[in-house]
Amino acid sequence: GLSKEFSEKTKAEQTEAFLNLVAAPVLHVDFTTAKVNGKNVNVAVCATPQETAYYAREKKGHEGVKGTPAELNTNVLVHDHDRTFYSYGRLHQECLIHVLRYLLDSTQNEKNLTWNTKMRELLREMIHYRNSLEPDEDLDPVKVKAFEERFGQILDIADEEYEYEPPNKYYMEGFNLKERLREFKEAHLLFLHDKNVPTNNNLAERLLRIFKRKQRQVMSFRSFESLNYLCQSLTMLARIQNDNANLYESVSRIFS
Repeated sequence: GLSKEFSEKTKAEQTEAFLNLVAAPVLHVDFTTAKVNGKNVNVAVCATPQETAYYAREKKGHEGVKGTPAELNTNVLVHDHDRTFYSYGRLHQECLIHVLRYLLDSTQNEKNLTWNTKMRELLREMIHYRNSLEPDEDLDPVKVKAFEERFGQILDIADEEYEYEPPNKYYMEGFNLKERLREFKEAHLLFLHDKNVPTNNNLAERLLRIFKRKQRQVMSFRSFESLNYLCQSLTMLARIQNDNANLYESVSRIFS
């Protein structure tokens, strides 16, 4: 009953967190799985460096997004390649850490191709350029244009290489990644046009690990209601920590 009591005593703060996330210029979003009586359900996280909220959901997809800040946020959404999120927000940035990992996998499984190595080197160069900028230094439009041109040229090389040697049915991941990079080019390169946009979704993934540790302890929640109360409590605990307040004193004060 502690999660339920803690959650019910912090409804106003949870509402404030929700509104702050709806208005966030850049919003990180992600899902992870949970178990309720042995059945798979989901937990969504919406976050900025200043605010975090967890939501228990029966399913992923549009049903999972409904009722979260991601549904109403009209700015930039940062996420992994979950196409559901493209129906929300105004602009998107995909996590490049995942893309680099997929490119490395392609180089190991398609050693006769060159595009995967070239693309991986280019992305790392772009990320290094962005991270090396001073806080008051603007992005160089000439350099950004050159990066984008090289990005397109490497995809052209990939088209030629796959035409000469089509992917086999046992490993389609490299070809599918190439298609995805072309279709969602803007969502992979948005960070080159807006310094407020990060190159990865590590914030959301790091926050979900907090829940995953709890899930391993619990193994399986006995009711969806208990999972929901835990998510609401985690939202409030994250808020206290983001305010750099004393966690023990703050929680004690809420209960009393």
